[in-house]
Amino acid sequence: MMTKNNKVVIEEWVNHNTQMSCIGNHRWSVARLIYLSASLPVMKIPLIHIDVSDSYDNLRLRAIVTHFKAMMAADLSKPIIIDEDGELMDGQHRIMKALYEGRETILAVRFVKNPTPCEVIRA
Repeated sequence: MMTKNNKVVIEEWVNHNTQMSCIGNHRWSVARLIYLSASLPVMKIPLIHIDVSDSYDNLRLRAIVTHFKAMMAADLSKPIIIDEDGELMDGQHRIMKALYEGRETILAVRFVKNPTPCEVIRA
């Protein structure tokens, strides 16, 4: 167990500079997605229109707490990023926070055409 000054230490969520967004076999750098989406128009979308069926199977308690900390630190003034087909590219913790707070809408940007992926995973 990791401790510091007799307190249990829970890892911070990795920042967007090292995160990757995966949809199917395509992967994008989240930092790149944020950069490329900066000029897209920001809209408010109803949370009921967002697919929240993702599951976090087999998470250990420490990982759940890490996700919870990331959710609580999420900045709802930053839009989530949606791909050309309406799939979430970035913003799970912002969606979780908005749902937790009982909000009806969330800020979003959407690519009309997806940027070229950083990586295509071959099966």
